[in-house]
Amino acid sequence: MYKRLVVILFASSILFTSAQAFAKDLSGVWKIDGTLGDNTVSATCTFKQTDTHITGNCKMPQSDTALDVKGEVSDEQITWKYSLDYQGDTYTLTYTGTPDSAATSIKGSITVDPSNTEGDFTAQKQ
Repeated sequence: MYKRLVVILFASSILFTSAQAFAKDLSGVWKIDGTLGDNTVSATCTFKQTDTHITGNCKMPQSDTALDVKGEVSDEQITWKYSLDYQGDTYTLTYTGTPDSAATSIKGSITVDPSNTEGDFTAQKQ
């Protein structure tokens, strides 16, 4: 029984360490460019990654307001979102993408709720 517990704990620690070793750190400043239908989307986002959590803010060129960001990193994917007010309505933009192997660029999709508008984006680490 004791040996089995030691083996399980040892194997678990190896798996946890291996998962952490392969995790990409996406902290930093990112330039985001995308399209939503006929509209372009542009933002500069500053991410701070703690384990699998992303926090930070995004600024749009047409606004001085920084928008709070919350997100997650899982496997080889990052998802983050922020909400903004436009003409009296609140919209939430959700970005889901895959970083390249060097974690210097991300490609993916954007979804806007509640309008269900979809588009694509690319992001470059600055």
